[in-house]
Amino acid sequence: MKKISLLIIAVSAIATVDAAEPIAKRPSLERMAHACSGCHGTYGHAIAPTPVLAGISEEGFVKAMREFKAGQRESSIMNRISQAYSDEEIVGMAQFFKKQ
Repeated sequence: MKKISLLIIAVSAIATVDAAEPIAKRPSLERMAHACSGCHGTYGHAIAPTPVLAGISEEGFVKAMREFKAGQRESSIMNRISQAYSDEEIVGMAQFFKKQ
């Protein structure tokens, strides 16, 4: 009987872990975009010489980020920063900046 009780507890614990939210969630796309504000200004409204991201076309943003990620576009820092984002996240940030 004791073995059955332990088995039920173990199965319940496994089922609970599978159903639980991930411990560390990725931040929202808006929060990811706000991470750019240190260089590109709040909501992408940069002061020269940093490029303005506010109002940039989705295609332009995605193209630039993919080129940085692939090492096809020169930058002192964006080549490294772009590595942290998935293609889906890049598209989401592009949509965010397009609306600013």
